[in-house]
Amino acid sequence: MLNLPSARSATGYFYQFLGAHSLLIGLLPFFLPVYLWQKGLDLAGLSLLVGVSGLSFAAALSLWQRMARRWPMKHLISLTFALEFLLIASVGLLTEVPGAALFTPPDGTLSVTTAQLCFAALVIGMANGFYNAFFWTSQRTLFLRQLGSNDTGRQYGNFQIFVTLILKIGILLGGTLLETGGLIWLLALSAGISLASSRHLATQPPGQQPIVDPETLAKPVTILRSLAHKDGQGSRAVFLSDGIFLYLESHFWTLTLFLMVREDFSRLGIAVVVLALVFAALFYLVKNRIDQLDIARVYRAAVWLYLASWLLRFTLNTESEGASLWIALIFITFFSSFFRLAFNKRFFDVARTNGSMQYLLIKSYLSQIFLGLTFLILGAALLVIPIPHDLALQYLYVPAGLLSLIYLRYSDKD
Repeated sequence: MLNLPSARSATGYFYQFLGAHSLLIGLLPFFLPVYLWQKGLDLAGLSLLVGVSGLSFAAALSLWQRMARRWPMKHLISLTFALEFLLIASVGLLTEVPGAALFTPPDGTLSVTTAQLCFAALVIGMANGFYNAFFWTSQRTLFLRQLGSNDTGRQYGNFQIFVTLILKIGILLGGTLLETGGLIWLLALSAGISLASSRHLATQPPGQQPIVDPETLAKPVTILRSLAHKDGQGSRAVFLSDGIFLYLESHFWTLTLFLMVREDFSRLGIAVVVLALVFAALFYLVKNRIDQLDIARVYRAAVWLYLASWLLRFTLNTESEGASLWIALIFITFFSSFFRLAFNKRFFDVARTNGSMQYLLIKSYLSQIFLGLTFLILGAALLVIPIPHDLALQYLYVPAGLLSLIYLRYSDKD
């Protein structure tokens, strides 16, 4: 069971911050790729958006480091809520204001020009990148502070189950509101949650201190330093690839699910929640045992299961249905989540011995820069290559599966 302490403690503060953002992510950012798809942003546009997000994330990291050293945590946390609302507001402005790039006219006809598509990808991508940089970097920093000597797997498991439960509440609510045309209600609800959470966390004792010891980042991590990073653990190759996989899972796989449920937001929300319940039950059985198992063997098995999850994704399309579809989705969900548990255990174990904050920032720089460049190239290619985008989406999963074997290079020993 998850017994959450008061926000007056560091652990309680972390979980209340995490819970508020998980709920907010479920309301709209989770639906971002599928909502924009319905508004005329095709796979090329989505790829460009992801590319801009990655480069914006990397650009924002230097600003995050300066603020993390100088600001009390409460100001940095408040900024994460403000940036999340800015993301939702930018989506609303570009999709709901008459004449905007992705506005759907009353007759329902979609006619998005290449210029409009690129403009929308640029604006929303930048907002998404800055929000992700401040939220995820703050979240990972706070998580590092929760770790004991040998409980990374259990702590990450608790963290993942907690996120899953709160996130799915947001997804159910967000899917229902989007299906009934309630984006304005989502904006109002997000603003209310952000303001209330920010004010509450600002009054708690942990928020009065910087999120990191200023000495820890006395020498800031830069893009050049990150690009020059080498170690004997295979970190560089894995970091360069990991951002691609995170966005394939969060954006492109979500879009595949959306197409399989006939582009219905409510059905997508229900499908994700059903899968989450099965995932939570299986994950609970695993997360308390992973710290006691042969770590190397568990990690290798998790990578091979991750490969299997991508190959299973390739076998599914809009014609898939029935029990075989749900069995495949359950396997995909569990294999991917089990891999993330094993990978994050290894990452945070290595981070604790390699100068945790520097290692975390190096990963962020490498993964986001390579992610940005890769998806900008993919987006540009899809703009000029005449290929059905639903077919292109499906065939992305084959090279992803093969590339996933690069995780086998990641070692927790020098």
